[in-house]
Amino acid sequence: MIDRKNWLGATFLNVVNEIVLRYKFRQIQVIGRNNLPDHEPFILVSNHGSRFDGLMVQRALKRKANYMVSPNELKGLQGFTLPWVGAFPANPRLDITGFALETLKKGEGLVVFPEGNVFYDGQIHPFKFGAARIALKAYQNGMPLKVVPAAIDYEWGPAAKARIVFGEPIEMDEYVKRYQSDPSGVMKNLSDSLHREVLALKSELFGHEKDKYISADKPVRNWAKSLPMDALKETSSLPEVRLQARV
Repeated sequence: MIDRKNWLGATFLNVVNEIVLRYKFRQIQVIGRNNLPDHEPFILVSNHGSRFDGLMVQRALKRKANYMVSPNELKGLQGFTLPWVGAFPANPRLDITGFALETLKKGEGLVVFPEGNVFYDGQIHPFKFGAARIALKAYQNGMPLKVVPAAIDYEWGPAAKARIVFGEPIEMDEYVKRYQSDPSGVMKNLSDSLHREVLALKSELFGHEKDKYISADKPVRNWAKSLPMDALKETSSLPEVRLQARV
């Protein structure tokens, strides 16, 4: 796999990105940007509920990163332009782990939407293991890096708003210690933890207590519940959010 990032193309797409987001959203809020390193490598894991997610992340990062995306996203014009900003296909027939590790060695970031697709139903679906595998392999190869959960949500309408929140990095020590003896089990454990953290961040965007929607004794697929309409409420720091049709 070839790294096709292009500074000229990336600059052009970043300008287009800014124009599109400013046109679409009246307000864009970035929370917790300080949880991401400014120069060191990192892995960012987020939910994927809109086609705007990649644009939101790119705008908030303000630094070089690579994006693991569905092969379906790299067709036609998108397939020609998105690699300019670091997009590469999550194709199991390719050495995506090896490619990701090479980019991390350069000090770049890696962005993964581990649900594996865009889902418009308001739920956070079970995570695939790709992000967890790459994170554990990075530590195994002597690259301690930050693994940061994030959540994105939108309020649609004439005055559309978008918010992205970056959580605190995951504590990796215990996962790394157990990885050698039980790689498959630890990958699942880490992936489940990332899922819980992203779901918690998403619920906090609505002003809810995370334990109301997360139960450690339930399988991952049962944690991903739609947030009830009557539970939405206004908080002192965030505007009221209404569940509306996703685009």
